Amino acid sequence: MFSVKRVRASLLKIMSVLFVSALSPLPAYAEHENDGVNPGWSQCRSTNPDERIKGCDQVISAVSKETKHNQLAAYINRASAYQAKGDISKAILDYSKALEVDASSLVALSARGAAYYTMKEYDKAIADYDKVINQDKSNVSALLARAAAWRSQGNNDKSLNDLTQATKLEKKNNSPFLARGALYHALGEHDKAISDYSEALRRDAKNTTAYNGRGACHYAKSLYDKALADFDAALKIDEKYVSALVNRANAWRGKKDFTRAKADYDSALLLKPGLPAAQQGTQDMARLLAKKAAGEAGSGDKAPKLDHDHD
Repeated sequence: MFSVKRVRASLLKIMSVLFVSALSPLPAYAEHENDGVNPGWSQCRSTNPDERIKGCDQVISAVSKETKHNQLAAYINRASAYQAKGDISKAILDYSKALEVDASSLVALSARGAAYYTMKEYDKAIADYDKVINQDKSNVSALLARAAAWRSQGNNDKSLNDLTQATKLEKKNNSPFLARGALYHALGEHDKAISDYSEALRRDAKNTTAYNGRGACHYAKSLYDKALADFDAALKIDEKYVSALVNRANAWRGKKDFTRAKADYDSALLLKPGLPAAQQGTQDMARLLAKKAAGEAGSGDKAPKLDHDHD
């Protein structure tokens, strides 16, 4: 079943995956200059987190001998390793040390903001993203990340402002439109959401999230045929997309096609056993199909509201 809590969770999931994690350090870790002066650099830039921590420990133990650039790189590299291992508190400490070296480092500010977001310290995350945006007003990733933090605090207006600014700046990527579409959908502004999901699909015709989101908006408007077309498109790309399967089942249910609805609920359960929405759906369809077989008139069934958060 649909709920405000689950829509919020779904929206935050989309925004977090698309944007906040994008600000975390990537495999191309900060490089040091001139091979550094410490042999620990051979591991401090390793893609293996444990090796990187070990190497950076060695570099940092004599960090005063390094250039400012190298000091920054050592702290950021170790922080990213801690973050990869899920030790967010230590990552924040190292990002903060990096910012003592260079308070204007966009990499350190962005990454620390993402770490604070992970810890649900949204005010601190927003403060870091503010500093990034103050330096670089066209930083789409920071705008999207701050929008996610605002949304987590329940401040939809500020989140929407950041997302709208991101849509104006981003010329190719569809991420701002996916995020704003999800927010509009959560707010019940389905026509605006459909427009954003359509733009996301214009930029990437194989984006299953956009098809599923747009289909959910059509469904919310009781436009079941349009909803089915979008869920079909998502499942043609990814036949194991559980959320789209459950949503398509609900759309078939809206059209009173209980046989097809049950088939989709059953498929969802095969992929994700015990999923409550699918479990309840298949039970309901079995009951309704039995009544139909017995010749009982009228199903009395109503199409349920959608729940996106199945994946």
